[in-house]
Amino acid sequence: MVNIIHTTITFEQAKRLAEESASFFLSDFLKDAATPLLQEHYLEAEHCWMFFRNKDIAIPPDRPFCDGAYAISKKGNGSYIADLSDNPEKLQAYLQTMSNYFKQRGE
Repeated sequence: MVNIIHTTITFEQAKRLAEESASFFLSDFLKDAATPLLQEHYLEAEHCWMFFRNKDIAIPPDRPFCDGAYAISKKGNGSYIADLSDNPEKLQAYLQTMSNYFKQRGE
């Protein structure tokens, strides 16, 4: 993902960036183009948001690298990350780790 601007972006812009990334990883698995790529549920930390794949989109076992999540910094940078949503404690720690990562990089 590319940094689109150097100031803080809005939630809507961040979600659009996550959807663009999700489209790259998930478009092969969509049965209906109207299916949302992301869950409504997201997480927010001081320096980023995390967005998660719509679980209605089935990922074949031979393509596990497509089953991730999307961290978008408040400055518009993104990372494709592991989806730890099945473990709330690890997920919260990961959210903070990603927020700190973006902060340290000025992203």
